[in-house]
Amino acid sequence: MENGVTVIVWLVWLAIFLLAIPLVLRIRHPEQRAFAAYLIFVSIFTVVAGVLFWLLSWLALALGLAPMLERVIPAIAFLLLIFVPAFALAFWQARKPRWRKAPPP
Repeated sequence: MENGVTVIVWLVWLAIFLLAIPLVLRIRHPEQRAFAAYLIFVSIFTVVAGVLFWLLSWLALALGLAPMLERVIPAIAFLLLIFVPAFALAFWQARKPRWRKAPPP
């Protein structure tokens, strides 16, 4: 990967997480602390997006479809297949109330 592309990837990643701050503050469960909800969102989004990127990249290479990703429409579809499920799962987890363990008997 070229050095300029790496910088752009990091800037997009940072922009997503800066834009997620007001979203998480609005959607979090009232019992959940804001910082905890944000950390849940960020960690779930990062892990799911990373795993999906790895799996879909591997699948594209195995099927010989990697050259198609040089075009705009297939690349956008590829990114949507990664970021939409990651965002949906992170959104769902950030909305859940915090888990409380029952007190010991």
